Amino acid sequence: MRISQNIYTIALIITLMSNIPATADQNTQTVKKELPAVKTEQPPTIDGVLNDVCWQDAPQAIGFTDQRTEKPAKNQSVGWLIYDDAAIYVGLHLYDDSPEKIVARQTKDQTGIGGEDWVSFSLDPFHTHQFSDRNFFMTNPLGTKYAHLATGRAAKSEWIGLWKAAAKIVQDGWVVEMEIPWQILDYPDTTEPIRMGINFDRFQQRTGERSWWCNLGVQEFRENDGHWIDVLPPPRKRELKFLPYLSGGISETDTSVGTTSRSRQEYTARAGADLRYEVTPQLRLIGTANPDFDNIEQSVEGIDFSYSERYVGDRRPFFSEGGNVYNLGNLFYSRRIMDMDGGLKLFGKVAKNTSVGTLGTYHRNNQNFILRAKQSLTATSHIIAGFLSHHRPNADINSVGHLSGNVRQGKFSVGSSFTQSWEGEADGRTGDVNLRYNGSLFQSVLFGYFVDPDFVNNLGYRPFTGLRGGGLEGIISNEWREGLIRSIFVGANVIASNNYDGELFQQDFSVFSNFSTHSDYGLSINWYGGRFQEFTDSVFSIRLRARTSDQFNNVNVSYNWGERADKRIHRISGNLNLRAFGFTAGLSSSIQWHFERRYQQILTLAYDFSPALSLGSRLIWQVDGFNIYFALRRSGYAGTDFFIILGDPNALEFKQRLVAKVIRSF
Repeated sequence: MRISQNIYTIALIITLMSNIPATADQNTQTVKKELPAVKTEQPPTIDGVLNDVCWQDAPQAIGFTDQRTEKPAKNQSVGWLIYDDAAIYVGLHLYDDSPEKIVARQTKDQTGIGGEDWVSFSLDPFHTHQFSDRNFFMTNPLGTKYAHLATGRAAKSEWIGLWKAAAKIVQDGWVVEMEIPWQILDYPDTTEPIRMGINFDRFQQRTGERSWWCNLGVQEFRENDGHWIDVLPPPRKRELKFLPYLSGGISETDTSVGTTSRSRQEYTARAGADLRYEVTPQLRLIGTANPDFDNIEQSVEGIDFSYSERYVGDRRPFFSEGGNVYNLGNLFYSRRIMDMDGGLKLFGKVAKNTSVGTLGTYHRNNQNFILRAKQSLTATSHIIAGFLSHHRPNADINSVGHLSGNVRQGKFSVGSSFTQSWEGEADGRTGDVNLRYNGSLFQSVLFGYFVDPDFVNNLGYRPFTGLRGGGLEGIISNEWREGLIRSIFVGANVIASNNYDGELFQQDFSVFSNFSTHSDYGLSINWYGGRFQEFTDSVFSIRLRARTSDQFNNVNVSYNWGERADKRIHRISGNLNLRAFGFTAGLSSSIQWHFERRYQQILTLAYDFSPALSLGSRLIWQVDGFNIYFALRRSGYAGTDFFIILGDPNALEFKQRLVAKVIRSF
C-alpha cells in the first residue's frame, strides 16, 4: 500500500504541475529564433576560412545576448548552418575588439576546455528540450575539439565519432568551421522534414561574458533554444565496431615459505575486447569481455576528515559509455562493481520522448543488473523509473525499485522520488521531495527526506540509514563585466535529521562564499558547524587562488581550523600547476592534524610529444604508503592506441611492474 500511495503522489504532483497555465512572465519571454534548413551541394573545406561558396547563401544566426545582463553582447558573433547527406556544417565569426587578448591554451581534443575563449554549437535532434537529448560541439581558437553526445560516450575517438573543426584568430576576432557527421548522432528516423532544437553559445575569457544566439539565461532553461526548421536527415546506417586490446608484462612478487620471503618474477598476458552495435538507429548495444580495469588511473581519495565513506568518481570507460542514460544519482555508484569478467549495455531511444538503458555485469563472485527508463512529459517535466539487482553466491538477492519525477514552471520546480529495497525477508524505503527557485540572482531549495533503517542498496552510495530530516539552502550570485570584482557567490544552508527513535542524528549549519576578480584572483571563506550524534563541529576555512582561470598555470592554498568530532583540527592544503615547453607539472599537497597527523602529496608530471603522444607520471606519498608510476601513452585520437606502464597506477605502494598494452578499433 505504501508503495502505491507514493507512486500515486508523485504522478499526481507532476500531472498537476504540467497543466498549470503559463504566467504572464513566461508568455513574454524572448521569441524563439529560427533558421531554415539549407542543403548544400558543395560542402566547405574545414580550414577555418569562411571563403567557401556554400557560406554565401547560408542562413545566419545573429543577435547574440549576454546571458547575465540580458543585453546585446558587447562583442557579437555570427553563425552559419548548412547540411548535406553526410554531415552538418557550422561556420562562426566571433568578433573581438581586442583579438590580441584572446585566450587559448588547451591543445588536446576531448579534454576540458575551460578558463579560455570557446564557442559551442548545440543540437537537440528529437526537439524535446531535455538535456539528456542535447549534443554540443565545442572548440577553442586553436581548433581543439570537445564533444558531448546525448547518451554519453567513452573517450576513444572512433567511438565518439570523427568530427572536424578548424579555427583561426583574425584581425577582428576569430573564425571557426565545424563538420559534424550525421553518423555520430542519434536522430529521428523520418522521411519527412522535421524541426530540431539548435543554439550557439560563446564564452569570452577576458570579460567573463557568455553570450547565446537564443538566450537561455543564467539558469540555462533549454526550452528557449532556437529552431532548425524543415531539416531532412539522411537514413541512418547501422554500425558494428570492435575494439580489442592485448597486454602483457612482467612483475616482481613476494612469496613466503615458512619464515623465508622470496621474490620471483611473474609474467602476465591478457586480452579482451569491447563491441558496439547499433540495434536500431537510436538503440546501441555495448559488450565487454575481460575488461582491463587494472591499468586505468582512478581518482585518489582525499585525507580530509569525514564521518562517512567518501564518494570517489569512476573513470572506467565501460561505465562512461552511455553514462547519461544510466544516471540514477546516488542509487548507482559504479565503483561498487569492482570485478567483471564481462558486461552488456543496451541504451538509447525507443520513442521520441522515451529513453531506456540496461546494464548487466558478470563475475563469478557477483552479478549485477540495472534498468533505467525516462519519459519526458513536456519540455520541463519528466518521470524516471529504475531497477537494480545485486546477487552474490549463497546470499539473498538485493533488489531496488525507484520512481522519481520533476517538473518546472518558470523559475520554480518541484521534484520527488520514492525507492524500495528488498533483500530476503527485509525491505526498506527511502523518499524525498524538494521545491526549488532558480532565479538569475537568487537560488534556493527546500527539501525533506526519509531513509528506513532496513533500506539496503548494495550498488548505491547511501552512507547512513534510519533517518528523517530536511533542509533549506539559499544562494546569491552575480557577475560584472568591468571593475575589480568579476563574480560573487554567497550562500547558507541548514540540514537537520533525527533517527527513527526521535533522537538527533545530525544538525548542520554552513555559510559559504566565493569571490573572483578580473585580475584572475579568487578568495573563498566558509564556515561549517553543528552536531553529528554526540559530537560537536565548528570549522572555518579560507582559500586563496591566483590565475584562477588558467588550468595549466595556477596556484591556490587553503587553511582549515576548528573542531571536528570534539577534537581540534587543522589542515593546510594547496595546489600548484605549471606548464612550459611541452611539460606540465601539478603538485597537490595536504597535511592534517586531527586525531593523528596525516599527509598526502600528489605530484603529476607529463611531457607532450604531440597532442596524442605523451609521457606521464603520478607520485602519491601518504601515511598508507608511497607509490609512483610512469606511462608512455598514445591515446585519444584515431588509430592505434598504446600504453607502456611502469608501476601500478592504483596501488598504495610502488610495484615493480612493466606492462605494455595495445588497443585498436575496427
